[in-house]
Amino acid sequence: ANVSAHTIIVATGADSRWLGIDGEEDFKGGGVSSCATCDGFLFRDMDVAVVGGGDTAMEDALVLARTSKSVTVVHRRDSFRASRALAERVRQHPKIVVRWNATVEKFSGDHIEEEDEQPYSVLRQAHLRDTSTNAAEALDVRAAFVAIGHDPNTWLFKDQLEMDASGYLTLAGGRFATQLSVEGVFAAGDVADPIYRQAITSAGSGAMAALDAERYLSEQGIEDESEKFNDDLVAELLDGLGEVEGVNVYADDVDLTYANAKSGEL
Repeated sequence: ANVSAHTIIVATGADSRWLGIDGEEDFKGGGVSSCATCDGFLFRDMDVAVVGGGDTAMEDALVLARTSKSVTVVHRRDSFRASRALAERVRQHPKIVVRWNATVEKFSGDHIEEEDEQPYSVLRQAHLRDTSTNAAEALDVRAAFVAIGHDPNTWLFKDQLEMDASGYLTLAGGRFATQLSVEGVFAAGDVADPIYRQAITSAGSGAMAALDAERYLSEQGIEDESEKFNDDLVAELLDGLGEVEGVNVYADDVDLTYANAKSGEL
């Protein structure tokens, strides 16, 4: 179906990339996560792992090291893709261990069912495979944070809106902070934010996009159609009451048959 609008706010977000391995889906919410900033505090004084080798993985490892007992960074290569400064901080941190040349093959743990409680899962191990020797290893962890990137949900705007090489929408940089490459189209949240990706920053950019869209509509001379509809409805209802001065619509003796009928029609 075609939908016509005077302006559009794109807020389709970005999805975390996952490993797609056994146990990953089962232990989401029970130890497997893609957001160390969001969930890291839940695993205070516990052993945790971070999967990845880029800036996000380094940042997650450093955040977790503040509260966790230990952090193991699992990376499939023998060097990080992250910036040199971040990588060096991770290597030198006393609570962080790097497991080079390793991939995670599966997650395992306990599936717990208690009377009168919802069943839940608890992560216990990340099963690794050495990419050099093919040796298997079980890493005891209470949480594993997958930090291998995000995919913005922008495929439906391909060839319509400008985006960067990773698929994030590109802000036009004009008078409106959230304006995209097409006039009257604005962005809110992770769909145009490859850096912060937090709920609070998305909420803030959503407010900015709404204000930008409102100002754009005002500049175009486009009225608030809902307000106009309400004004017209009230005017028509009052007109149907006749030339009665000082009508109290809440009084018991006022006949609202006509007004109710018109309200039902509209």
